[in-house]
This record gives sequence, structure tokens and C-alpha cells, in this order.
Amino acid sequence: MALADDIEMVRGHVRLGRRHIAQQRGRITELERLELPTAKALEFLELLESMQDFHELHLSRLLEKAARPV
Repeated sequence: MALADDIEMVRGHVRLGRRHIAQQRGRITELERLELPTAKALEFLELLESMQDFHELHLSRLLEKAARPV
């Protein structure tokens, strides 16, 4: 797989991760509105955010690599 393909794939992961985090935050808001437990939902949000950090770091490294002179 070419570097450009890797970058595009990871960009997709970053976009998808952002969407998942936003959805999870919405679920937590709804649970709070209904006065239901949120502990597990918050734990899952932390996991999603941790994975997002990893994807964004990976993308950053790939972009740095692509910017280097050959």
C-alpha cells in the first residue's frame, strides 16, 4: 500500500472516530436527561477518545513522513 493510500485510510478512521465520539456524547446526554446510569457509557467514551488519539497521532506521523524530502 502506498503512503498516500495509508494517509487516506487513516483520515477515514479519524473522520469515523469523530462521528462515533459525537454519537456517544449524544447518548450520554440522553441518558443524563432520562436520569439513567452513565458510568459504562462514559467508560466507552474514554475508550473511543483514546483510540481517536491513536488515529490522530498515526495520521500526524504519516503526514510528517509524506512531507519529508525523498
